[in-house]
This record gives sequence, C-alpha cells and structure tokens, in this order.
Amino acid sequence: MDSRYQNFAAYRPDLIPSLPGKCRPFVRYRQEAFGYLAAFPNGQVGMYQNSVLPHLKAGQSYAHCRPHLLTEIHLPLNFHFSAPLLGWIEITRKCNLRCPHCFVEGGPVRRNEISTERIKELLLEWAAAGVFSVVITGGEPSLHPDFVEIVHFAHGLGFTVGIATNGLTMKKELLERLPQDDVIISMSLDGAHATGKTDQSEFERVTQRLLEIKAAGFNTSIMTTTTRENARDLQGIIQWAINHEVSLRSVPFVPMGRGAQNRQMQNATEDVELAARFWVAEEEWERIKDQDLGLCTGKVYNFLLTMVFASRRCMSGRGLCYIDSSGDVYPCTTCSGGRTLMGGNIQMRDFMDIWEDNDWGIRQITWDNFRDTCEGCPISDEKFFCTGRCPGSSSVHHGRLDGCGMSPFQLESVLRREELFRQQIKPEPRVVIRPEPQTETV
Repeated sequence: MDSRYQNFAAYRPDLIPSLPGKCRPFVRYRQEAFGYLAAFPNGQVGMYQNSVLPHLKAGQSYAHCRPHLLTEIHLPLNFHFSAPLLGWIEITRKCNLRCPHCFVEGGPVRRNEISTERIKELLLEWAAAGVFSVVITGGEPSLHPDFVEIVHFAHGLGFTVGIATNGLTMKKELLERLPQDDVIISMSLDGAHATGKTDQSEFERVTQRLLEIKAAGFNTSIMTTTTRENARDLQGIIQWAINHEVSLRSVPFVPMGRGAQNRQMQNATEDVELAARFWVAEEEWERIKDQDLGLCTGKVYNFLLTMVFASRRCMSGRGLCYIDSSGDVYPCTTCSGGRTLMGGNIQMRDFMDIWEDNDWGIRQITWDNFRDTCEGCPISDEKFFCTGRCPGSSSVHHGRLDGCGMSPFQLESVLRREELFRQQIKPEPRVVIRPEPQTETV
C-alpha cells in the first residue's frame, strides 16, 4: 500500500484467517473531533474514544476494540466528518449507452472534463484525509483512456474500490489488467440498458457477463433501479442473484437527468406489493451475502444510513460526496442528478477546502427543516426510517429543499416494507435517538 495513505495498520496475523476472501488485511482509521473513526477489513465500521488508538495501531479486531466505542456523541448543526468515508468520482460522462433513467445523461463527454492528473491529485487528497472507499463511475468509466491506470492508482493508495459499469467492455483482456482484492465490479440490471445490437435480452447479457467477471476472480454486484417497467421482473433478478451468489443493491427511480424526460418510469401505487417483497428479499440476501464480503462501498454506505437515522440529518455532504467529470462537488448522486447544492469545483479549489466549508448549504439542513412538511404523515413516526427528508429528492420533485422527497408509491411502499421487515427479518428495528436544541445526542 502506498505510504501516502497515512491512516492504516496491518491486521493482526492471527486474525487474518477469519477474514472473507478478496480483502486486504488492513485496519483503516482516522482522527475525528469526537475521537477515532475506524473501518475493519471484515467491513465493520465504528466510532471510538481516543483510548482506542493503540489498539488500532496494533491491528486489533472490531470485537477487541468494542469497549472503546462511543456511547454518545454531541452533534452541532453543521456536523460533518473530517472527510468523506465514501466518495464517488465520475471520471467521464462518455457512455456507449443512452439509458432513459440515467441521472448523469451519459453519452457525450462534458466540456472541460477533469484530467487524469487532477483525478490522481484528488485521490491523493482523499488518501491523506483517510477516505475509506471510492467508487469509480461514469458514464461508462472503462471508456476513459486511463481507466486501468486510475483504478490501480486508487487501489494502490489503500481504498476499497467499486467500479460501476454497464459491463459491455468488461471482457477478459480488460479484467486481466485490474486488481481484485478490495475491488467490486457492479453492473446495472433493471431492463433499461438494451443495446439494440444483439439478440440477447439485457438480462441474458448482464448475467452472462457477471458470471464471466465472477469466474475471473472478482467480487460482483448487481445495481437495480426499480421502475414501473420492471416491477414484475424484480423477483427474477433477486432470485438470480441469490442462486449465483452475487450481491445486489437497489434504488428507486427518481425523475432526474435523462429520467426527467421519462417520468412514465416512476412506479405507481399498484406496484407497492411487488416492490416491497423484492426489497425485503434484497434485505434478507444482503445479510447473508455481506458475510462473504470485506470492507466495501455497501458496508460503508450502510454505516452512514445508520448515522442518518441516529443523527436526524442526511449524511450526504457530511459523510459522502459525488464529484462529476467536470469537477463539480455534490453531496450525493441525487444532488448531482438534480444539479443542486453544489459545493464547489475541484478544478478551482482543493477538495478539502470545499469539504471544510461550513457554509455549504447541505450542512444547514436537518430533519427539523421538514417538520411542517412531515406533520401528519404516517411514516414521520420514529419507528420508520423515512428517506423522504432528502433535500436532493425534494428539489427534484418540488423545486425546493424542504418538501417531501417521496412519491406516493414510495410513501405506501415504506408502510408495506416496514410490515414485511418486522414479520420476516427483525421485529423491532428501531434506533433510539435523543434530540437537543441545535445539537443531537446519538
């Protein structure tokens, strides 16, 4: 690992046999105002008192460090981690497909796309700051002329690396040039990526390529956008993932980017049962499959979701960010797709100058901003994890930052998903939170 990544320690040799395959045995950690944040090679992430430091330096396990976990943390209004835990970097918008739901409107390159040199400089900034996980995306990232070089550079700095691809170029010759440990290759599968150049269906093409990538030695994942058009196909997708031991993550369609011209793809309320049963199957499979994965984007993201509920504020712009290929820095993919809450541009400023700017608009928004919007809503109760308090989604749906970020379909889905979740997975999935004026105690 490159010595410029300052915040890691080798895992204790006697603990290595317990780790999943395809992960490097390092403990990644960094100092925060509250103490230390650490990510372990098995994928567990925790926040600790300062007393944990010698144990992290010794490469101890999450279980060994458990006595040093924080029991509470006081969060000011503009709370954010000292750097992202997870960063998406769109290395190009160039794409060989024109998918109707693409939030970046992939196809042509952007004007003044960031250079490979600047991408490397950004990765060096992130390494020095202790970022844990990087997603290399596009467009189709493999069409960037320096794609392999960028992947190796990120990997060599110590990040776990996710590659988000449509898979058309992910053939044997390219795969042989990529690192495997701490790398996951994710392909989109949702019925909206037909090429028109083959008799194969999208399902046949993507699943065949996923099996080829898996056979080449990589961890693989499916990315599914749930839409009106694929509601009846979702069970087949998740069942294939289970049968072939491929992980899966899904997101709902949001009418942004090219999707704004294809609003007919939004789910209707009659899709609720199909989508809810798919989501619960996804949750059940995630709990099984994730045991075979080390630290990765999905596990870091899950930690941040826990922080969202516990801190009553979005972690976009506080624990993660998205950088588009022009260098614009957004809190997340949704804000990028909706072109809202941009914090700055890395072709004009160092990334950390942008990240440390407490005047960034996302930093002033908590769930309190949605109090009037949420009043009377059945899922505003604490027992629900409502993702509708999302300024990015609200901007897409309403043109303002404090409206409901959910469609009628999503509102009904949360109620049904919660019911199924309690029946099939966990009867009491609540996180206790204790709010204070202008701060939160987690």
